[in-house]
Amino acid sequence: MQQCKRGGPTRSLENGYVNCDTDVSSFSCLCCTIWFHFSDKYLRPIYLYAAALERELWSSATINEEVLRTINVIFTNFAKLHTSEAATLCIPQLVAALKSGNEAAQESVLDTLCLLKHSWSTMPIDIAKSQAIVAAEAIPILQMLMKTCPPSFHERADSLLHCLPGCLTVTINRGNNLKQTMGATNAFCQLTIGNGPPRQTKVVNHSISPEWKEAFTWAFDVPPKGQKLHIICKSKNTFGKATLGRVTIQIDKVVTEGVYSGLFNLNHDSNKDGSRTLEIEIMWSNRSMLFTGV
Repeated sequence: MQQCKRGGPTRSLENGYVNCDTDVSSFSCLCCTIWFHFSDKYLRPIYLYAAALERELWSSATINEEVLRTINVIFTNFAKLHTSEAATLCIPQLVAALKSGNEAAQESVLDTLCLLKHSWSTMPIDIAKSQAIVAAEAIPILQMLMKTCPPSFHERADSLLHCLPGCLTVTINRGNNLKQTMGATNAFCQLTIGNGPPRQTKVVNHSISPEWKEAFTWAFDVPPKGQKLHIICKSKNTFGKATLGRVTIQIDKVVTEGVYSGLFNLNHDSNKDGSRTLEIEIMWSNRSMLFTGV
């Protein structure tokens, strides 16, 4: 059998092997070694390549595209590796390459992350959850790719965004022109998603333009597909609570866009001219961004 420069076997991909005829990185030779000597001891070389990946990615200012392609080849042909701890340890480096690499590097990373994602439904729950949590660090990067990268990226980026755990943060900033026919306006807002318990802002007394600037956060293991955010604005008075209007917002849009904000009309029979509004900001992010206050 013909040998490559670093001692690995040489065959073409058409025959089911990796081509190491050229002066390639150690990763391609590692791939050859795994291909020809796959056994229960496969984890050790994969751990070595995970460590080598970190060294190669950060040893220079550029991302090694060949390394990323080789990782993709390994995970494509060795599905058993998807559940390994080494696979989980590789994900932060893939996310880093997705952030800093060129389009070719980003495309390889998207392919590899999608490969792992497709295995989550069949691997042990704890491993799938661990990988998804680590991969969720890519959420803001994926959202940016949806806006700036070629359309060919969109399907993969969107599919990842809609399966990664994250947080929905809704900030109620202020209300505008919350006049009532009778009495002073003592406004507050209630927020609900699905069948969950409502969240509520403080009551701002005697103001038709109340400022709340209150944020509410919901954590999800996967984005709440098809669900809506319901906001009811009410006024508290001596005789009870009067409804000033309602806002309903589809959550799916913000998962892709990252931030969705603006003036929202309060739907109510007494607000036909649309003068009553709420200033709202909605953000979908990963959990680390929430905890670090980014």
